Amino acid sequence: MEKSRTVSLALGSGGARGLAHIGVIQVFEEEGFRIGNIAGSSMGACVGGIYCANKLPTFTDWVLTLNRRETLRLMDFTMSTQGVIKGRKVLEHLKGMLGEIRIEDFEIPYTAVATDVKTKQEVWMRNGDLYSVIRASSSIPTLMMPSKLGDRILIDGGVLNPLPLEPLVPKTTDLLVAVNINANHEGHQRYAEVEVKDGDQKEQTEEETSAYTTRMVNTVKGWLNMNKIEETDSNQDTTLNYLGMLNKTYDFMQDRMCEQSIEIHRPDIVVNIPRHVGTTLEFYRAEEMLEEGRSAAKKAIEAWRKNPIHA
Repeated sequence: MEKSRTVSLALGSGGARGLAHIGVIQVFEEEGFRIGNIAGSSMGACVGGIYCANKLPTFTDWVLTLNRRETLRLMDFTMSTQGVIKGRKVLEHLKGMLGEIRIEDFEIPYTAVATDVKTKQEVWMRNGDLYSVIRASSSIPTLMMPSKLGDRILIDGGVLNPLPLEPLVPKTTDLLVAVNINANHEGHQRYAEVEVKDGDQKEQTEEETSAYTTRMVNTVKGWLNMNKIEETDSNQDTTLNYLGMLNKTYDFMQDRMCEQSIEIHRPDIVVNIPRHVGTTLEFYRAEEMLEEGRSAAKKAIEAWRKNPIHA
């Protein structure tokens, strides 16, 4: 019989995809592992903090009830140039459901990661009101307004550290586990070589520029009116809107930073959940996200048991 192992969990950022962390935690507990330390960015900070507060079953039951309408109702849209969502309404709802939670009361060490835009620093938060900490760690650029804590202006921890392994090093548990919810699909190549030929470079036409601008405006209107955005261009790739381009760029940087963090710290177990399984705001797909997390965790644990390199 395998002896119980303690694990340190690094829970990555990724919006609604982060609900997969719930399934990962469930499987690790079912498989006899004991969680002894947690660090999280963005949604990883949310799920990890709620787990440390012993409130994860209640939170899980709630997110499984969310549909599209309820998800939109919890988004407090704003006209601010700093973001289109305030992010207060959902945290107020959580506070009403889960009660007051302070990190100092946790039995399990916990770290939430955010980014200070004034000092350009990664910020580790290990005390205080959990909801304020989650809000600071989850302020996705262009989507959510920044959070102010004291003199600091904080945005999403994923900007500098989407997979926070550093707060867990040196490890105080048997195993270090990375839960990467920004993984690329299997077989993805990091780079490609292309042959550039004369005449390949094409100037953007006036019509394409107009379509690009129209899509940008419609995206913002769609968010603020909470209506489904009508897609007028059958080829979305040719007219990526401005906000979409920013978010794509942000995604690409996160993907690469996660890969580099794993290469540097070499966790004992890596749970990979591909980015394509869900988008940032699809919280109404909680059941699917949980199953993605459970499936990926089982696969990662099975692979580790067959070849426990770092054990």
